[in-house]
Amino acid sequence: MTKQKGFSSYDIIEFFKEVGAGKVNEKAVDSLKRELEETVEDLVHDAQFYANYAGRSSLIRNSDVKLANANHGRMRIPQKPLAKKRLRKSVSLRTDH
Repeated sequence: MTKQKGFSSYDIIEFFKEVGAGKVNEKAVDSLKRELEETVEDLVHDAQFYANYAGRSSLIRNSDVKLANANHGRMRIPQKPLAKKRLRKSVSLRTDH
């Protein structure tokens, strides 16, 4: 027996009913289910990033999840460090004072 990943349609329908929906279209249930799964997947990925950054490769803590949720959609991982511009010092070689 394999465990199904994600949210059940029954749970999604119950969420809709809790906010006052009398009837729920099957497409609406499927759409919300996909959105929830994508959002949770993104949050878990971000939490794993924060855990790895903290030196924990196999343990995701509550603080990692909270940080991922707080920064959801705003986290950008830089590809390369920005190059520092070198300031040229102008050296005067003139000897006439």
